[in-house]
Amino acid sequence: MDRTARSVNQLYERYPYPSLPIRNERDLISKLHTNVMSKILATAGLVPESFSGKEILDAGCGTGEKSCYFSYYGARVTAIDLCNSSLKRGRELAERFNLKVEFSLCDIADLRTEKRFDHVFCLGVLHHTSDPYLRFCVLADLCKPGGTVTIGLYNRYGRLMHRIRRLQIGLNAGENIDRRLEYVERSIYRRKLKSTHEQAYAADKYVNPYESYHSVGEVLGWFNKNDITYIRSHPHTDTGRFHALFTQLKWLIKRNGFFIISGRKN
Repeated sequence: MDRTARSVNQLYERYPYPSLPIRNERDLISKLHTNVMSKILATAGLVPESFSGKEILDAGCGTGEKSCYFSYYGARVTAIDLCNSSLKRGRELAERFNLKVEFSLCDIADLRTEKRFDHVFCLGVLHHTSDPYLRFCVLADLCKPGGTVTIGLYNRYGRLMHRIRRLQIGLNAGENIDRRLEYVERSIYRRKLKSTHEQAYAADKYVNPYESYHSVGEVLGWFNKNDITYIRSHPHTDTGRFHALFTQLKWLIKRNGFFIISGRKN
């Protein structure tokens, strides 16, 4: 685990993310997940019913909600993360719904397995690592020909205003996790954070010690170098150089700071 990973992991050990309030089956597959999962899967042209019997890698699984979602629909799921606290919650969630998920403590950069996966998901993870492209290459290599790779990243343009806010937080509260979260409560929420999920969300969004920012063009370059064909993204973007730039400038106006993009391994 390198220095960046250690600092990021310190945050998630304190505030496992996303720690969604899943109390019953409806929460797992419908109430909390329908909207976000439909957008994620649409970028790869997938539907939940297509998961049965498929090998899925959830790289940077956090507290395991998506891993369990995939398993619920019959996938054979391998889920990895660097955070013991998150993995503990993921295992508890899987046990609660009698779902089979292979949870493991592992950095993407160190992942070694004979398995090859039909679908690889890595959402909101690579931008918290010291070398996102290196880890992307690992994921691409683990995808079967004809399989899909779906990643979610902070956008270089759409996240600009949030980057300014993070700078403000740092100037006023420094790097200490507790002081930063106290500042967020006082100056942004203007109240005490109420739930475990709300604390995890605020910590991930405002307190994280490291994040990087990426453009659509950059990721399309990653795809090309790893023999992956672009499928689609959310929010939608054209892939031409100038059209993609124009789209991302609109994301700046709308503050769409996070994008999901999928490709198919050739």
